[in-house]
Amino acid sequence: FAELTKERRAFILNWTKLLFAISAVICLPLYGFLSITRFDAQTGFLTAGTLTTVFYAALAVLAVLMLAGSFLQKKQLRFSIFNSRLLAVLAMVLGGVLILCGVFDLLNIGYAILDSLDFLPAALLSGIVFVRLGVSFLLEKIANRSSITFIFPVIWALLACVEMFRDYPQIAGMPERTLYLLCLLCFTLFLMGHSRILGDVDFAKGTCWINAFGFCGALFGLTMTVGEVLCFSSMTLPLSDVLLVFALSLYCLAFSFNTYAER
Repeated sequence: FAELTKERRAFILNWTKLLFAISAVICLPLYGFLSITRFDAQTGFLTAGTLTTVFYAALAVLAVLMLAGSFLQKKQLRFSIFNSRLLAVLAMVLGGVLILCGVFDLLNIGYAILDSLDFLPAALLSGIVFVRLGVSFLLEKIANRSSITFIFPVIWALLACVEMFRDYPQIAGMPERTLYLLCLLCFTLFLMGHSRILGDVDFAKGTCWINAFGFCGALFGLTMTVGEVLCFSSMTLPLSDVLLVFALSLYCLAFSFNTYAER
């Protein structure tokens, strides 16, 4: 938990943060408007139109620019935690939601128990990892920095992506599930950088990865959340999934916000 000494460092703009702010201003309200006016609850598709095309184009272009900006600025990117209390709260919330989602899937009527047996342990272990990490943030001391337990959330995220493909084969045309899947994919790559930083392994690469995929994951997740909240009466995703995406998006955003660019 290094402290930033601004008087000794020449800071330059972190392009990805700026692009995320622009993306959030454009994509969140636009998708919220489309969810209210152009969303077909029966099929899960957005009706075709100029605004729909603009939304998809803006989301794709801005996400690519965020990724490109992060990798182009890789040598200038640095990482230092200055919001440990906020991260502690968000990590505990995310851990709790992961545990609840795992238990909910097991108890949900109509859910195949045999299908959940491979998913439940990963969700529970991932939840425990984040709760424990939240305590570490609160104490401002990361315990067991070389621990392999940081791999459990990566396994859970990969399993979640596979389940999305299996359950929704036409996912490409469903904006809320596409955003959910993109958020999970970015979260998986974010966690790889996350584990590098917390484990002190290739710190520079880890910083670049969390800056790139953390902000992208937050954009996809928060955009999906806004749409689901605004069309709550016709919400197509389970409430537990919406809460999960919201929690992991906030964690990605808060953790990635600790990156800055140094000349």
